[in-house]
This record gives sequence, C-alpha cells and structure tokens, in this order.
Amino acid sequence: MYNLIKLNLARNSLRYIIRNYDIKEMHVPFYLCPVIRRAVIKENCKPVFYHVNDDFMPVQEFDRDDFILYPNYFGICDKNASLLAEKYPHLVVDNAHSFYSEPMGFASFNSARKFFPVYNGSFLWIRDLKGEYQKENEFHSAPKNEEEMYKNETSFDDDGIELLNDITAEKIVKFDDLEIRKEKFLQLHNKYGDKNLLNIDTSAKSPFCYPCLLKTSDMADELVKKLKTDGYKIYRYWEELPKDFPEYRFYACLVAISLSKDMKKSHL
Repeated sequence: MYNLIKLNLARNSLRYIIRNYDIKEMHVPFYLCPVIRRAVIKENCKPVFYHVNDDFMPVQEFDRDDFILYPNYFGICDKNASLLAEKYPHLVVDNAHSFYSEPMGFASFNSARKFFPVYNGSFLWIRDLKGEYQKENEFHSAPKNEEEMYKNETSFDDDGIELLNDITAEKIVKFDDLEIRKEKFLQLHNKYGDKNLLNIDTSAKSPFCYPCLLKTSDMADELVKKLKTDGYKIYRYWEELPKDFPEYRFYACLVAISLSKDMKKSHL
C-alpha cells in the first residue's frame, strides 16, 4: 500500500526520501541525470555508483537491505524495475521518464514537466509515511517550450522541498496524452527498430521518447542531423562519461527521439 505525496520537483521527491529516512548511502547508476546525483549529495547521502548493461540492468548484485536508485530509462524499463523491486525491498524507482508507470519498490516518483505543460510537479509514492510537509506555495507559469525548460534546469537546484500547488496538480491530472505517446513510440520503432541495437520493450506503458542506439557516434550524429532537418526534437543523455565505461556508448551513440505533439507525423 502506497502513500501519495505531491511535491514540487522530482529531485526533491528523492531528497524527501533520503532526508526522512536518514539514508546515509545509496546506490546510484553512473548513467544518470546530474541533477539527481546532486540531489543525493545535497542531502549528505553518499552515492555509491554502479554500472548498467545494454538492457539498462545493474551489472552487480546488491545487499538485500541496500537503498538503490533505479531510473526507468526513457520510460521503457518497467520490467527491469519490477524485477529489481521483487529482489530488493529498498529499491527507489525514478520515473521521471515514465509518468504513467505504476508505483513499485519502496518508493517511486515522477516528473510532470517532462510530460505536461506545467512549471513543475512530482508525484511521490512511498510505502511508509514519515515526516511533515512544508507549506504549499504558488508557482510560476509553465515554460514556453522544452528548450526553455532544460535551459533553466539547474536553477531548480536551490528550490526547497515543498508541496505541489493544487492548481498545477489539477492540470496534471486532467492532461492525458498516453495513447498518443504510445502510438508515436510504436511508429518510430517500426521505422528505426531494425537499426536499433537496444532490446526495446514495445509494451512499455509510459514511454518518454524513443531511444535508438547505433553502432557508431558518426551514425548517431548523421541520424540526429536528418531528424532535426525533418523537424524532430532530439535529446542526448547525459553528461559525457569516461570512454572506458560501457555506458559511454549511450552518451556517444544513443539518439533519443521526442514523442512530443509537435512531431511531424508526415515523416513517420
């Protein structure tokens, strides 16, 4: 049974978990959004880094009582998260890329502004409820576009842990583009699946984008160039990793294609 807390930011959902359960150490992947890594450190929690394989599964075993952060990469890793949740009772699932996924593990949280035209918002599902929440605040209007949102990403780092405004929460609940996203995801898979080195789970409930892993960085750059010419929004994740890391190929050779509504359907 989960308790639901509506907070202002995904990173602050993670900070809430660490702070209220006095977590001193958490396993986090090398392949991770840097703002999440900073959130762990900000709460004086030691990040212990782990690698993931080409299926985005941890390559190591953890102790049963370890706190483990697992990102639902690109919204296609529900099955991975489920398997890990069965094995590790303190698994925390980062669903920033998978807003509609069911809660699982010890706790899970998402990010509304990755999916909807809102300024912020994160739904945190947690099994055991501890602590109190700060007073609810009003928030700014939504960013004009994705570029503005990501440009201002680091400005959120100093935002405190606060309850989500009711008006914003209502907008999130009313906005539903799940079927549209899944349709576009399958269209992109039909077009690029034969080139994609990833084992894509086409049954994923809540895809954020379509990740296409190619053999070389030159092939990835060429695809990015073509897609941008056709009007697609392209993501490249995240900061560069050391070249001897297995995850470096995700940074260099993975093209994440947006499923946003402004995608040109004529090119699918």
